Amino acid sequence: MKIKVWDAPTRVFHWLLAVSYLGLFFTAQNERLLEYHAAAGYVALGLTVFRIFWGFTGNQYARFSQFIKGWQAVKSDIRHMMRLRPQRLLGHNPAVGWIALFMLAMTLAEALTGIIIYGGEENRGLWAGLFTYDAAVYASAVHKPLAYAAIAVIVLHICAALFHDFIMRENIILTMITGTEEDNESWQNRVSHMPPFQARGGRPLLRLFVLIAVTISGGLALIYLPPEGKSDISSIKQVKVLDERGFARRVKPNAAWKEECGASCHEAFHPTILPAASWNRIMANLSDHFGENADLPPAAKREISAFLVASSAERSTTEASKKILYSIEAGSIPMRVTETPYWVDKHSGLTEDIYKRPSIVSKSNCKACHPGSEAGSFEDRDIGIPEK
Repeated sequence: MKIKVWDAPTRVFHWLLAVSYLGLFFTAQNERLLEYHAAAGYVALGLTVFRIFWGFTGNQYARFSQFIKGWQAVKSDIRHMMRLRPQRLLGHNPAVGWIALFMLAMTLAEALTGIIIYGGEENRGLWAGLFTYDAAVYASAVHKPLAYAAIAVIVLHICAALFHDFIMRENIILTMITGTEEDNESWQNRVSHMPPFQARGGRPLLRLFVLIAVTISGGLALIYLPPEGKSDISSIKQVKVLDERGFARRVKPNAAWKEECGASCHEAFHPTILPAASWNRIMANLSDHFGENADLPPAAKREISAFLVASSAERSTTEASKKILYSIEAGSIPMRVTETPYWVDKHSGLTEDIYKRPSIVSKSNCKACHPGSEAGSFEDRDIGIPEK
């Protein structure tokens, strides 16, 4: 006789969480898919919050009180499984119950650390500017190991499903679709005469169909969830920096800076790419500005210096600025962004021939490959290396 075990909300939660994790895995290693990774994370967070709530208000088998048991029950359950004589229970058994609870806690931690990273390091999302870059660094130290832990738990979950199939001869995947399970008496009558590991007709084919469906779903996700694509250059806004009160504001390009450092001499390097100490040293030695005399009237020098320091890497909220800043050794004051360890590492795969191309000419020509550089934007998705 079939018994209704898993209610509809629990089943919908289970499969939506599985889909969201697929989305997270497919988008985790590609920064061009970062927006979709964040979206999948928010979905997982919402589902987890719902499941925690449902663990107290759902039906009998969805409630934590039904499957979260003490250590003695868990130990007994594991002992029986190791002897290939598992205790058959409706719903989650004690061991799997704790795994399910751990999965919820882990998903919650992953989502929360992801929000901190997205807002603090990338300066994007609903919480952009709320978290510091330091907070994002600490969150990353938790987020990445938990991602590997999630893979391990999912593998364990799949192994448990196979254990149920081969040893206990019940299709719990189908159970999570239909919501029904055999009562213990019917199950015992059906399996009592079967020898261990005997495969049943049709089941290997069903598993094949499930694997094919998962593979197709992953392929469709990559096809129909493309990266956001390159930014519309005309719509790129100046990046934000923190003012004296700690409020984020967009950089307002200084007219004297644009005229004296951009139009008259070279590309006006955005102030967020170097720390304040570097700008102070550069502005203090304009009479010997990389081998040339670029001295300015005192008033113009003070105005430009104030602008550069107020919008320096320390004040910037962008990922590129923070990574440049954090790569600089204590006491070091780089005079060129191309001398900073982060810049060197980031561009280590480029050959000297690339810099000699007529459209690039030198390493200091940022806008050749970063069209948003004049606004302080160095997003990975916008990088384009000219062919000539």
